[in-house]
Amino acid sequence: MPAPFRQQFSPTRRGARLARLLAVEQLVDWGWERDAEYLDAAELVVGELTANAVTHGRVPGRDFLLTMTLVPAPEAGSDTLRIGVADGRGERLATPVTSPCLDGEHGRGLVLVEALALWWGIEPRFPSGKTVWAELPGPPPR
Repeated sequence: MPAPFRQQFSPTRRGARLARLLAVEQLVDWGWERDAEYLDAAELVVGELTANAVTHGRVPGRDFLLTMTLVPAPEAGSDTLRIGVADGRGERLATPVTSPCLDGEHGRGLVLVEALALWWGIEPRFPSGKTVWAELPGPPPR
């Protein structure tokens, strides 16, 4: 099992974009195939969680943290990818509503995460902040 990926990023749109790009490269380094549906799903989930961290979880002077871990899941036939994005805003620990605003441009990110993930949630992060995480199926065994 490869070592977990762990990287801090600036809480900006540029930081969120860089996190998404580096996550894809890390997954390819772990043997995931480019242009595969499972890689596209992971990229989308990382993009949504990091965008939320910089939009809703930003605290001036505090970076956000992206972690990715492959968890063996022999009963599922493939590994599970656990993605975590930690930010400095701990007051929003309740699971947000996952129904989008029908006439707005925002509010669909966690709906997509919920649709793509096996499960997802929010945990408090010591000493302050929270981690929003999602677990996705990895590539099928070769």
